[in-house]
Amino acid sequence: MTEPGESAATAAEATAADSTPLAAPAPERTSPLLARLFRNPRGYLARQWPLLVVVACFVVGLVLILVNHWRRGSMVLGGATGLAGLFRLVLPPDRAGLLVLRSRWFDVVVTGLAGAAMIVLALVVPPSA
Repeated sequence: MTEPGESAATAAEATAADSTPLAAPAPERTSPLLARLFRNPRGYLARQWPLLVVVACFVVGLVLILVNHWRRGSMVLGGATGLAGLFRLVLPPDRAGLLVLRSRWFDVVVTGLAGAAMIVLALVVPPSA
């Protein structure tokens, strides 16, 4: 409250000095991945070309499955998975981008076996009569 001889500005200054300062807002926590993506999206996506190629192959395989060519589509999916393993084998980790999950040998073995299993299953399943 303002005393009889005190101005409103002086009262506001006194109130501001008495109150505790407001804490600074917490800094935004953005992952380094999102920070790089938003800083230069074209450059970041251009560096992810191995993953984009694999995803494009997956999309082609899914489209083939959707138009009732399930055997061909399954083989394309298996080939795309094998291609991911091949990229992981021959490219250094900074070039393989988001295809890097675990150690190189683990990624290559798992994606290679999964791709081979998909292709084998697509070939082994008998055609419907």
